[in-house]
Amino acid sequence: MLGHIESLTVYIPEVRKSLAEVAPALQLSPLDIRMFSRFYGLANFPRQPGSLDDLLRPLLTLFTDNHADLLPHIKHVVHTHTLPGIRPFDRPGKNLLNEAGFADDTHFTSLTMGHCATSLSAVEYVCSRIKAGEYALLLVGEKAFHPKVELIDDTTIMGEAACAVLLSRSGERCKVTARYSMQAGEFSQHRGNESGKESRFASVYFSFIASAMRNALEHFGQTVSSLAWIAPHNVNLSSWQKLADELNIPRQKIFLENVPRYGHCFGADPYLNLATLIRQKRLSPNNIVMLASVGMGATFSSLLLELSAGNEIPVFCNLKQFPDIKQD
Repeated sequence: MLGHIESLTVYIPEVRKSLAEVAPALQLSPLDIRMFSRFYGLANFPRQPGSLDDLLRPLLTLFTDNHADLLPHIKHVVHTHTLPGIRPFDRPGKNLLNEAGFADDTHFTSLTMGHCATSLSAVEYVCSRIKAGEYALLLVGEKAFHPKVELIDDTTIMGEAACAVLLSRSGERCKVTARYSMQAGEFSQHRGNESGKESRFASVYFSFIASAMRNALEHFGQTVSSLAWIAPHNVNLSSWQKLADELNIPRQKIFLENVPRYGHCFGADPYLNLATLIRQKRLSPNNIVMLASVGMGATFSSLLLELSAGNEIPVFCNLKQFPDIKQD
């Protein structure tokens, strides 16, 4: 066992843009818009005005408001992000921790090389750094600040949201029992938005993730029937539905309801989906949940969770109602 998820804190900006509103800046044609809407299921995208710090600062405020007594015991804060460079070098991320009241000896670092999958890959490393009685905080979130970042051609459109995942080595809540990752390094130069050129990674994406999912289940010693839910990255509906059919996974086991609500929020998606399942009380005692994500480069990463009491992880969110957009 790697550790425990003690709480989930979620910050989702109240400002939203519709697919029609983001289309002009992304130079989407009417045909592109229909594809992203009808087949990919994308509709709304949270947008936080300002910088990355303006996204993370309210997240940290929400976290500290609900965990003030634990701040002295949080020894590591790790920010996982997709882009290698996310802020000017003279503005270190630790400044945010100081503002939020974390202890001076809290160690801050960031991890990125798995891109959108880093938020799952990092959990094993982070848990290995803490001792009994200590905690670590995993920060996930970044800005879709430029069209080259906001759009992955013929695949997805990025949203902006952030999560703070409180981790411990010992506890009673949500066991993180194992991690599985798989890489395809031949795509390490892939740039995501390729200006209309056919992507070689796109041509093998489906076979790559299908193979990785099979390997993950074997590594975890699980079967499709033993999983209650799969909480994936919100890249689009069609790719996960196709994968479900290929692997004989009932489509209703893959939680995709946040795709039209929030788009693909980088590495935050699996945690947003887990938080939604808990808020909606859709987990039962002894449920096994698999978190899964894929990052450019290419990296697949997954975590296996055991929830003995079901909806046992406390979820804190800035929204009065979360999720805040009802789906038909």
